[in-house]
Amino acid sequence: MVYRCLDFDASIPIGDAQLLIHEIRVTNLDEDQQYGYGWMDNEETPWRLKIIQRMHELGLPINWQPAVFKALTFYSWPPLADEFWTYKIYGTLIFPEDIDFDIDEYEPDRFSLYIYPALKGGSGRLWEETLRNAVMVYAYGKIEPQQLDNPLMINLVDKENDRTTRLVMTPRWQKERPINRVSSINQYKSPAEPVRSIMYKIYSERPQQALDCVLTELRNNFPLPTPNERLKGQDIDVVGRLSWVDVYKDYLSVYRVDVEVGKPSENNFIPVQKLTLYTIIDQDGNHKLIDWKSAD
Repeated sequence: MVYRCLDFDASIPIGDAQLLIHEIRVTNLDEDQQYGYGWMDNEETPWRLKIIQRMHELGLPINWQPAVFKALTFYSWPPLADEFWTYKIYGTLIFPEDIDFDIDEYEPDRFSLYIYPALKGGSGRLWEETLRNAVMVYAYGKIEPQQLDNPLMINLVDKENDRTTRLVMTPRWQKERPINRVSSINQYKSPAEPVRSIMYKIYSERPQQALDCVLTELRNNFPLPTPNERLKGQDIDVVGRLSWVDVYKDYLSVYRVDVEVGKPSENNFIPVQKLTLYTIIDQDGNHKLIDWKSAD
């Protein structure tokens, strides 16, 4: 079971950066057992991993293992947590300047994020290959399920400026029972995901699939961007910068992505087409396109 809270957007400054928090998930799936982490703590090896180990001993193809493990997981009773469930907070960290992804100062260690009352956990990041100035961040920990009906406090500790921000909220949970039990970290999408996807589909002449990236109620009358003639039939690369707009037309909490489309290049990317696209989070927690305009 997964409980998701999507109906809030918090914007909090961290130094010269901006942290946007937009989703909390709580699940009763014991992920430590589900993904085989517990056996490293001197516990018995999970039976799923024993089968994978046996396949290796028999010399069966390695590329069979992911499919077999997924089948074993799907057709077995999932390991559930009793006393403490797992929570995850998802957000986007936006910087005013482009990021050198090799510099440690952009690590999420510059802040800590956790829920009270809950047990502190950790944090992580996911690079967004399209964006030059943002990373996707998440924080996780353990929480007692009986606390879900009570007001929760989100604590953000800005280690750079020695400042703590507290947000008190009573979540309105959306209850789900997902069929595909994959890690909720891997389910997270960035605000630029529909931007990258729609541009690649337009240039590969798949307009109907491109419309899947658009907010559902806008698809019938949504004009798609026109591919640049100089790039038609060629491989393309899409790079951009992210910013946040509190109000755009009739929408709240909008992400603006200024993108450049050009030919792939390791050292000398030359933009050919420039666009500005706007995305929001829909009721299912997915980022969707609501508008675009040419920047050329």
